[in-house]
Amino acid sequence: MEANGNSLQDLRQNEETPNKGAKTGFFSWLRGHIFNWWMRLLILFLLVVPLWIIFIGSVWSAVGFGFDHPPFELIFVIGLVLLLLLVVNGIFSIMDLCKRRIKQGAIGLIGTIFLGWIALYVTIGSLFLVFLEEEDHFADDLVLPEGIELTEPLKPEEYFAVHSSEKIPEDSFQYQVIAAANSEKGLNKDDDCRVPALEKISLMPDGRECLIRYLNASPEWDVYEDEDRCGLYAVRHFQLDGHLQRSMDHYYLDDDFNWNWQYRLGIGLDGRSWYPAAKMNETELSVLKSGKQLTLSVYSNGKVVLDIFEENKTPGSPMTAMTLRLLEKEFHALHLLISEDPEQWVKAVPADTNIHKDAQPDIILYNGFQGGIYDADIWCNPGEPGLLYLKAFEITQGTPLSEDRMPNAKAGYSGDPNEMFLREMGFTIYEGNWGQYYGARFEVWFKPDSGQPDRKLFEKNFKIEGWQR
Repeated sequence: MEANGNSLQDLRQNEETPNKGAKTGFFSWLRGHIFNWWMRLLILFLLVVPLWIIFIGSVWSAVGFGFDHPPFELIFVIGLVLLLLLVVNGIFSIMDLCKRRIKQGAIGLIGTIFLGWIALYVTIGSLFLVFLEEEDHFADDLVLPEGIELTEPLKPEEYFAVHSSEKIPEDSFQYQVIAAANSEKGLNKDDDCRVPALEKISLMPDGRECLIRYLNASPEWDVYEDEDRCGLYAVRHFQLDGHLQRSMDHYYLDDDFNWNWQYRLGIGLDGRSWYPAAKMNETELSVLKSGKQLTLSVYSNGKVVLDIFEENKTPGSPMTAMTLRLLEKEFHALHLLISEDPEQWVKAVPADTNIHKDAQPDIILYNGFQGGIYDADIWCNPGEPGLLYLKAFEITQGTPLSEDRMPNAKAGYSGDPNEMFLREMGFTIYEGNWGQYYGARFEVWFKPDSGQPDRKLFEKNFKIEGWQR
């Protein structure tokens, strides 16, 4: 019986063992799979990488295109949670190393550090954007005014510049400088980067004023004033379809994604360079990590300063060398004309001139590549030398728009009141958001060089929107 009892007891234990083993197997499976080192790492990877993709897409949507995107506050909170989970996973990985599970500990720790950098980037970036992305309720309750004619800004056929030599006349300054980018004809080591004809003009009694008027009327030059940095300054612009192509700080890039070259040309009309730290009357050469050669030539030319910046894969500064030859030709022609009669400067202006006969004052707005960013063509003739600048106001309440941020430009002028000179300006309206349209009054003001009080020349009303930050 005892043997039978033992057998019966063993049988009962055997019947209970599978149920207990099933529970034990389930938890073992959890520990072995869900909480396994590689499974933890995989889950974290599938959480962190999509969050990074969402963050990058949100940045592009908010800054580049104005699309809707998840709140950066939410991305920040999720990033914090993932950082906490990564810290816990890092502790587990260190414990694996301590238990001499070297493979899983090392891989887990390396993966945790890698994913941790991504999560930290997303978290800090989203926190920064939370503070950067300002709520602008300026135009929430604004309506378009009734009974007032509002002009809508025009949309150019092409806004982005084509910086290659295509679609550009072969005899133009722009074409020849770009075509020289790959030339072997560059600067010699000790070349003096002055333009003799420009120096002669600046030293003439009426030379500087003739030079300013010429640059104002030329379709390839733009004259503005920056009192803090360089005073009165002229920059050379590339063109497309008859419009100046504006760029960040007036730098032009190759249209190739490799950016084979970068170029900038300017004249400090008050004798000040746009590069305040640059050495005067020297050409500074350096080679970047990308292998490109950077050339900065800053030379005094009588009472004005010439700035030429070139960054190029082709050594020898060929674009700078071509620029010097073309400028000498351009200003030599101007010097010959004004040497006979200062009023003959106008004959040196290209046929595609910024002067219209028998015209009326006007301002034309063009939409930029984002809402709230505009370019303006201003046609006017104040009849004397001075500075043009813009003021803008919301119509219904008279609130100033982008105060202290509106642009200026040196005015073209003549004694014929029916002769209009073109000045082009670019600016951004910061009040309001994309899609919130309201009425704005743009005023063109003039500050005479004679010291007389500023005066308003004319105004025009437009339907605009603000740039969304």
